[in-house]
Amino acid sequence: MIANRISIDEVIAENGSLRLMKNLVWEYDSLPHALICGGTGGGKTYFLLTIIEALLRTNADLYILDPKDDMIDCVNAFSEGMVTRSEEMKLHPNYRTGENYAYLGLAPQFLIFDEYVAFLEMLTTKESTALLSQLKKIVMLGRQAGYFLIVACQRPDAKYFGDGIRDNFNFRVGLGRMSEL
Repeated sequence: MIANRISIDEVIAENGSLRLMKNLVWEYDSLPHALICGGTGGGKTYFLLTIIEALLRTNADLYILDPKDDMIDCVNAFSEGMVTRSEEMKLHPNYRTGENYAYLGLAPQFLIFDEYVAFLEMLTTKESTALLSQLKKIVMLGRQAGYFLIVACQRPDAKYFGDGIRDNFNFRVGLGRMSEL
């Protein structure tokens, strides 16, 4: 893996994909939503910062969440924006069934969620249920509209990703020493 590393400046996002290593490209248009996991000190936040740096050099819009901020409103706004864009895309004069946001010249949108499990643990049952409902909507409907979810956590246990959300992260990265579970 060390031989395939590239510098941060070489991490480039273009044409619906993000080059992360010499031989590793995340094609977010076809493999939407990323799950980044690893133990404390494994490099999750640094990896996220590298992705953010590359995406900032594009026309993408980024929503960056950290448990220290009030995030539920941001997740709700992101989800509502996705629904609005999906409806507007269908009314666009150049809309064609099967084509995505890029075909219409729209910018991708990324919701980047660091320390996801830590945040979920701070919520009441009602709040976490509402949050999971919005995240499920994003992972199920976001690809076509160009709305992508990137989540980082120490351990992606199923209890934190209800209703099969975890199975819809088509790009998964494990950093540091990973538990076999």
